[in-house]
Amino acid sequence: MATKITDLETLFIHKLAQQYYVEQELVGTLDEMAINATNDRLSDSFATHRNETRTQVERIEDVFAGLDRPAEPADDPVLDALEQERHSLEDRIEDDDLLNMVYLNAGLMTERIEMTAYEGLSTMGERLEYPDDVIAPLESNYDEEKSAYRELNTMQSASELKALWDRLSPSS
Repeated sequence: MATKITDLETLFIHKLAQQYYVEQELVGTLDEMAINATNDRLSDSFATHRNETRTQVERIEDVFAGLDRPAEPADDPVLDALEQERHSLEDRIEDDDLLNMVYLNAGLMTERIEMTAYEGLSTMGERLEYPDDVIAPLESNYDEEKSAYRELNTMQSASELKALWDRLSPSS
């Protein structure tokens, strides 16, 4: 039976545990997408962010340690649904360029969700007056998520993906 959430601190710990789960799961997901993407820039971006995500996992463990709590993940149904959708599309798409678009979109969606999660955690942590050793790692993770989002967003219009868009889009 799930623990009742009755105060802001319990909610913070729950959301932190969910983000811990998300980051742990994304290490494998980013590795898969880095391997499966056929666009070199997209593949490199996923590989780079996979390495950043490993560090983000460690930072969340540091936050748990700063709160004198064990680092325990809690399922996140939002990530699970995104992963289910990605796998479903992978099974149905044979065109590499189209699959690259699925990966790009999945990356953008995931980064937006992660940015929102870290914003919420930072806000709650500040309201709870947690010390900097709890807040700073969350803000560092947020900054990396923002950077990853900007890179993927820029890639949508980059010259190497323009050819993919031209090929995949109906003629005007």
